[in-house]
Amino acid sequence: MPRKWTIAIRPTEAEGLRKITKIIGLNGGGFSVLTPYHKSKSGFIAKAPMDLFTLGARFFRWEEGINFTAEDRVKLSYHTDGFAQFSGENQGKIVSGRDEKTGEPKGIGLYTRALATPPVSGPSVGVVVWGIDQFEKAEETDNLLIFDPSDFYYRNCEPEEANLWTLSIYAFGSKSGIPPLKRESKTWRMLYQPHPITAGIQGTVIEMKVIHLKADGVYLGLYVERAVGQFPVPSGWILSGPGNYTQYQKGHALVAVYPRAPIPTKGSTPLDYNAQIHAPSHANKKNTVQQSRSRVKQSLALK
Repeated sequence: MPRKWTIAIRPTEAEGLRKITKIIGLNGGGFSVLTPYHKSKSGFIAKAPMDLFTLGARFFRWEEGINFTAEDRVKLSYHTDGFAQFSGENQGKIVSGRDEKTGEPKGIGLYTRALATPPVSGPSVGVVVWGIDQFEKAEETDNLLIFDPSDFYYRNCEPEEANLWTLSIYAFGSKSGIPPLKRESKTWRMLYQPHPITAGIQGTVIEMKVIHLKADGVYLGLYVERAVGQFPVPSGWILSGPGNYTQYQKGHALVAVYPRAPIPTKGSTPLDYNAQIHAPSHANKKNTVQQSRSRVKQSLALK
């Protein structure tokens, strides 16, 4: 069984494939999502505040997050016990992992639901890309999971208007139930009815392509949506992960934006190893980028 999958998108029928992201199974320990196919390496990393009662479309101002910077690309890992974190695409570049005594994040991470019963009201991971012509070209091989124009869904736009692609990745765990699967050519597919908060309208049904993480008893359902966005740079990507919020309480979600050039980062803490960050855990502090560097460090280990 494969343990690595490269996701590729064919922007139009007349264009070639572009590599977007890679998914790696962690040998029974969950999975990682990384985006090594774009040249940008300077990133803005954040715990974005989430409140389903007030955020509506879930936009947030940069200064409202618990914010960091990185000089190397990050990957997002979702472990079986519910620990999710950003770590370096290249080992030893980004502060990450858990404290051996407390189990709390050394870098930027949080605890969400375990993969056996993951949240299914929305995607566990999302990848947004724009300026797709700046991503690596791909050759058609059996190692690719391909999304063609016939696979795309469109949100509030016509095909000729859309300028971004959103790859949504839903995790379905062994204890929460797996939607029925069907085989089409070499690809497994499933039909799923997302929560209205995510899908935008009650009763929406999405067809997803499927990856099986056999060691975890987890299936990942993936689909691509197109929409219109405004971006201050010609090309880039956003990697977002699970959160520790619910419909009953506020929390945070993990977000990485590359390149970070247009984002104000004054006061943000670097996650690079060469910055020698040693962050204690103080989850109940209120943190913004205007606060001192030491208090931002204390916010790293939100439970």
